[in-house]
Amino acid sequence: MINLTKYSFERIIQLCPYDDRNVFDGCMIIRYVLKPGIIQFPFKVDAFAAVFCINGEVNVTLNLKTYIVNSNTLFIQLPNNTIKAECKDTCTIMALVLSPDYLRKNLLGWNKITPIIMRTADSPIVSLPAEKWDEFILTLKKLRERMKSAGYSEWNREGYHAALKTFFYDVFGQITDPALLQGESLQTRNQDYFARFMQLLSQYCKKERKVNFYASQLCVSSKYLSTIIKNASGKTPSKWIDEVVMAEAIFLLKYTNATVQEIAFQMNFPNPSFFGKFFKRYTGFSPNYYRANNVLLL
Repeated sequence: MINLTKYSFERIIQLCPYDDRNVFDGCMIIRYVLKPGIIQFPFKVDAFAAVFCINGEVNVTLNLKTYIVNSNTLFIQLPNNTIKAECKDTCTIMALVLSPDYLRKNLLGWNKITPIIMRTADSPIVSLPAEKWDEFILTLKKLRERMKSAGYSEWNREGYHAALKTFFYDVFGQITDPALLQGESLQTRNQDYFARFMQLLSQYCKKERKVNFYASQLCVSSKYLSTIIKNASGKTPSKWIDEVVMAEAIFLLKYTNATVQEIAFQMNFPNPSFFGKFFKRYTGFSPNYYRANNVLLL
């Protein structure tokens, strides 16, 4: 049976070769050579990352959807996504990796930034003009140099964080037109609740499938949570819960040798029969049929 490994920000730091990374205050910039076959199985990363492919091409499977990352494209990784990366030839990537709470704690206007980040959940690839691509790569190299002296004084530290914020605001400007973010404060609050709801859902989807659990975690009523999530995303919390649970179940069927009974237990279903009915209601197939026939569901 394949165990899905989950890497924390701290664990990523430990795994990256010292010469290939720079780390400071919850942020890491790495330059890494990816070779064919080096990543055997999917994994989860509890961190935010902006990934640039310096040369070559990488096929990234994110939550069972495959994307091509190459030159002049930016790949956005959100915390707790399931990832698998493959390449036919050796390639080099450069990535800026942040601890999960870094953006919320350090960037101004979080409520305006949240909807931009959430849009990348469905569209994690951002095409960049050649000149902007070159600018981003140069900026990352300069940020790596700033990291080396950021701890020398308060001024160095503040200068580094200011440069990092500028970099991210520029990235967000490429993801979407800033004019789209001009809206009522009510909508930005809804988006903030939506981002927090999705973060909780990715954390507890295997154990909790009731809207009232997530409402209690966010200190609101179930009715209010349903209203704001529907307004922010166009889907109800129940719909999001079912979709995330289904994606997790499909992943376990596709990438592990766990039996249907074991998966039902892992996903906290009362019994395999209940899990099978849930799976078939949303897909039209039984779990065993899906696994045996490798049906493309997502």
